[in-house]
Amino acid sequence: MRIDMEFKGLEELVKAFEAAASDSDIKEINGKIVEKGEPIVKRIMSGKMPKSADISKSGRGFGSKSSVSAHAADEIPMGKVKVKGTGATADVGWEKNTQDEGGHFYVRFINWGTIYQPPREFIYATGREADGELQKIAEQEYQSYLDRTVG
Repeated sequence: MRIDMEFKGLEELVKAFEAAASDSDIKEINGKIVEKGEPIVKRIMSGKMPKSADISKSGRGFGSKSSVSAHAADEIPMGKVKVKGTGATADVGWEKNTQDEGGHFYVRFINWGTIYQPPREFIYATGREADGELQKIAEQEYQSYLDRTVG
């Protein structure tokens, strides 16, 4: 899951930050924001995913050699922070078209659904719920930078 952030209500702060900061400072701060945001997104996503009471009945095959040893909600992957230009991104969760998800290949069917079960859409719901916390992190980081350099 990749979240693209638009800072609503922070336009003036973002403009002041971009005017005061060098490109390398912007890269560093944006990377820090994404790094601090990843665990928040992971925590929220984990709370939105279903968990069975008996792990032995989870995954493909229900007890076969391909069964899982932990709930997907407890093993959400977090990617490395990638900086491109002055923007930063990181992936939290699973991609729809990935072949192997570390034993959680079928987690995509929980989110996007199948012909037998409706989608539970926890990935985008996570993004919507995390947005406020991520905005706060961005605001704190930008304001902290401005306080250190301009103030």
